[in-house]
Amino acid sequence: MARESAEEAHATASSFGTYVEERFQGEVYGEAVFRRMAELCEVPAHARKLRVLEQLERETKELLRPAVREVGYPGVESAERISEGEALGAQLANAPWPELMRSTRLELERFVEDFERAERLAPPGKEPLLRHVTAHERALLEFATRELAGDARRDSLEPVIALLLSAPTA
Repeated sequence: MARESAEEAHATASSFGTYVEERFQGEVYGEAVFRRMAELCEVPAHARKLRVLEQLERETKELLRPAVREVGYPGVESAERISEGEALGAQLANAPWPELMRSTRLELERFVEDFERAERLAPPGKEPLLRHVTAHERALLEFATRELAGDARRDSLEPVIALLLSAPTA
């Protein structure tokens, strides 16, 4: 019985390590997507919002970096993921905003569910980190939802800004 628990603990630690590396590289990718979109976006108000989303991805990446290194990964940003993100960002930069927000919302709904399930992978003491990763994804989802609602009384970036460690740079 104790052996099974030790094996389960090892599997959880291994899964946690893989998960935080995947999330780290996912943030690398997301940061590159939003950066490239903002660079090429022809609508200044949208470009500003994309810069704030880029900042959230960057800050979340940096929060993950120490955990990534603790589990034995180098914490180095994948050039391939950056290139892939920049390519997608270039494709999406001037997509019709409502269509972009609809597709973003659909994708984020799935991600939030996946991230919530993955929170159980956290070893003791790492639960807040994984909850933050999920919260950042929820904030992006809420942003897209608010953008689609078009409610001028509510700042669509409010849930994103609430998670930022520093004031928005956009």
